[in-house]
Amino acid sequence: MNSSERKRVSVISKYAIASFTEGDWLTLGQITGKVKEVTGHGRLFRSLSFGDDDYSFCVAEVLDSIFSSDTNLINEVVDHFDIDLWYQQKDPTKYQRVFVEAKITSADFWVDGQLRLFVSHLSLNRERMSALKSFLAHWGICAFIAHEDIEASREWRDEVEAGLETMEILVAVVEPGFKESDWCAQEVGYALGRKIDIIPLKAGLDPFGFFGKYQGIPIKGKTPDIVANEIAKLLLKKPKHREKLLKSIGKAFSTLESPKKIHLITLLDEWSAVTDDQLKDIVERASLSKHEQTKLRNIIARIGAYKPPEQPVNFNDYDDDIPF
Repeated sequence: MNSSERKRVSVISKYAIASFTEGDWLTLGQITGKVKEVTGHGRLFRSLSFGDDDYSFCVAEVLDSIFSSDTNLINEVVDHFDIDLWYQQKDPTKYQRVFVEAKITSADFWVDGQLRLFVSHLSLNRERMSALKSFLAHWGICAFIAHEDIEASREWRDEVEAGLETMEILVAVVEPGFKESDWCAQEVGYALGRKIDIIPLKAGLDPFGFFGKYQGIPIKGKTPDIVANEIAKLLLKKPKHREKLLKSIGKAFSTLESPKKIHLITLLDEWSAVTDDQLKDIVERASLSKHEQTKLRNIIARIGAYKPPEQPVNFNDYDDDIPF
């Protein structure tokens, strides 16, 4: 049992001491498959009934016997009794350390070095959002699609919360029904609370409430690749995100097939969203083939890509006595 798991077991113990009845103990035994550990303890129910001083020790012994054999049961018990919600109200600061920070460390779905973009949308759009995620990856942007799984399981909620805690940008696909979705409203509220950038994608509905101040991108009738391009263009104009995005674009371009790579480099040049030096760095890291260099020769010539650095002139190599 690691440190994080021990902390959660300690909270379960506090909850059991404060709230458990004999029926709760039997329920815990049933959901964990450890009824014998509960009913077989010689003192647990007696000390609970009579309020004996050793009740807390009995609780610790029973919980240790249950969780030491299978730590996966810890989250099942927390989920069943909503112990995390109880602890959030009882001690908000420690709740963050015990429950939230543990989830954040498991946010391993982000790609290192790429912008972390959380996509909030209605679950019926998950196919189009999956396509959007793929096209954003062409720009070196890692997108987390919040509702690819309709079932709001504990594992799904933990992953969503980890994404919300670690995202750098939130994209909200605002369409009829978005305002009525509890999940979407909470996700936008999370972003507002963290004061991170929000990009509304207007798909038949304007941004509303506190995020109504954010200028949205109209996407009605647009394909996911066009939407991804517009998101990338907007982010390149934001000083907060530009440098990180510039570093990841070249690496992302290097993995693309020739037609897509040529198209995106040409598009990037047309946007005038980057300097020639920045575009030169992207082009040189995009692993262009000879064919691709030929197709992009005008851009390459203008920005001076693939040219060796000029060597400084050493004036000691010249004879000062030679007249002009």
